[in-house]
Amino acid sequence: MRNKKKRCSHGRLKHHCADCNPCPHGKLKKNCVDCKGCPHGKLKSDCADCNGCPHGKRKRRCADCNPCPHGKLKYDCADCNPCPHGKVKYFCVDCNPCPHGKLKNDCANCNPCPHGKLKRKCATCKRASAHE
Repeated sequence: MRNKKKRCSHGRLKHHCADCNPCPHGKLKKNCVDCKGCPHGKLKSDCADCNGCPHGKRKRRCADCNPCPHGKLKYDCADCNPCPHGKVKYFCVDCNPCPHGKLKNDCANCNPCPHGKLKRKCATCKRASAHE
């Protein structure tokens, strides 16, 4: 059985807590463009110029650079990353549930933004993070 993920006193995973892992700019250290940025003004891990492939994409999200034998991106292939429920492990509600019965990344209660929406789907938050 896998180890339980460690939570901080704020109830978040320790490595996802901006209060426990702050940078001088008041953000979560790993998401701060000022601390972890590249010369192109993006996070190094998200920059196609720094971590790019010959196909103009980020290497880790390029199906040509990271193919599986089934012609898909390894990360998105249910045959390469199966769960016991026959789905891609990362996208399985049974393998990655939140307390509200949804997939952790798709739960607005677990990943809220200040606008009451799911953080990764909020247009206002996306625009703000793009200009940081």
